[in-house]
Amino acid sequence: MFNKKLFMARKLIFISTLSFLFYFCYATEPENWPQGYYEALHTDTVPVIDGIGNDNCWLRAVWAPIDQTWIGPAYTADDYTGRFKVLWTAERLYLLIEITDDSLRLQDTNITDVCSNIYNYDCTEVFIDENHSRDVNYANSHKAFAYHMDTSGHVCYANGSFGWERLDDHINYKMRRVTDHVYHYEYEIKIFNDTYVYGGDNTPVTLTENKLMGWSLAYNDNDMGTIRQNMVGSKFVPGDSDFERNVSYYNASVFGDLKLVNDYLTSNLMQESSEPFPYLVKHNGEGISIMFTTPVSNNIQIQLIDLTGREYIKYIIDKSPVGNEKILNTESLPDGFYILRISGNGKHAEYKIVL
Repeated sequence: MFNKKLFMARKLIFISTLSFLFYFCYATEPENWPQGYYEALHTDTVPVIDGIGNDNCWLRAVWAPIDQTWIGPAYTADDYTGRFKVLWTAERLYLLIEITDDSLRLQDTNITDVCSNIYNYDCTEVFIDENHSRDVNYANSHKAFAYHMDTSGHVCYANGSFGWERLDDHINYKMRRVTDHVYHYEYEIKIFNDTYVYGGDNTPVTLTENKLMGWSLAYNDNDMGTIRQNMVGSKFVPGDSDFERNVSYYNASVFGDLKLVNDYLTSNLMQESSEPFPYLVKHNGEGISIMFTTPVSNNIQIQLIDLTGREYIKYIIDKSPVGNEKILNTESLPDGFYILRISGNGKHAEYKIVL
């Protein structure tokens, strides 16, 4: 028997939940994140820092591009393409960068001063503002860090008038060629706050869920000569010249944002009907629950596909299930991102599901 009061109560809960999910969509759906924003997933199993980047824990994290020109002219995808992922534990950040570079120019490993010209060779840069201070001039301090790293394990920070500081103990990393022109840089990073004293006894901060830090990445590309041709960052920086855009090494206000989370949340991706779609979707580690908040007539189609369009589950409902609920077993499916499609009764909706 149809219970109108129960239906209205479920409808109200569904509408409230849906509104909440839409409101926070920018922070929970990777494809809807603001430019320069990234959510790092917590991991219980840490990756091996070998430059390969094939650990299972990396499969859970999403790629984000390093594609904003800070220095130099336009470039082709064959010349350079970059992207990154981030994971975290209470003790460390873990970073994986993938670079496609048609010509790798390395710094001479025999030189004694590895820092002063490190940025004019192919190298990565990581910018970290631990307490999200957004300080417009952090030079001559440790309110933020601008790490420069070559391919040989050197970590350098240009600290204003204090000059270069060697901070090799802050970051353990490995670079490895994975195909002809594709390289992986894998990092284990200690995070220090603004009380850091160079040469002193410093303890990394403990990382916690929902912590927000200033964060940007960059890659310096030198195909020939003694000066880099391009510097490409992960965050858009306004300016009409290289001089105006290349300011992250002292200005934390132009950094992007890194938020530490336990998991990406599920939120509604598409709502084609002007009325609330009458299905409440929940999921846990064992399955996906679809609660029918209105009586089902017939020919309701349910599909679960991955982001390439491969179909894993297809189910057609021609009558109301017992208890107005259908549970899809997902225990045997590989971890990753999926799209749950529900269509019928003249309505259509899609939900992003993370397993």
